[in-house]
Amino acid sequence: MKNFEQLQKLTLEWAKDKNLLHAENADNQFMKFIEEVFEFKAELDFYKYFKSFKHTNIKVDYSVETVDKYNKLQLEMGDIFVTLIVLCNQIGIEPTRCLDMAYEKIKDRTG
Repeated sequence: MKNFEQLQKLTLEWAKDKNLLHAENADNQFMKFIEEVFEFKAELDFYKYFKSFKHTNIKVDYSVETVDKYNKLQLEMGDIFVTLIVLCNQIGIEPTRCLDMAYEKIKDRTG
């Protein structure tokens, strides 16, 4: 499995090949991010709904179905990361720096 930095580099190479890395595209990229968040939410809701049937008499191969639903959740989260990596590049900020700053903000919180 690749690490975050490797995946970030590959994502930015892909975005460059698609001619997406322009600051003027930041508003459109933000809307793409929002779209991906809603797609993740739809998969999350479906996953939770599916899991709620696990303890009923409905016959489903949960091992296969659950893995498929979980993989879809991961894929949608990955799409969110892609949109954020591209957006960060468009506006000139480093994603790992943003995460570091957010962690420093929350690290001492309780509850």
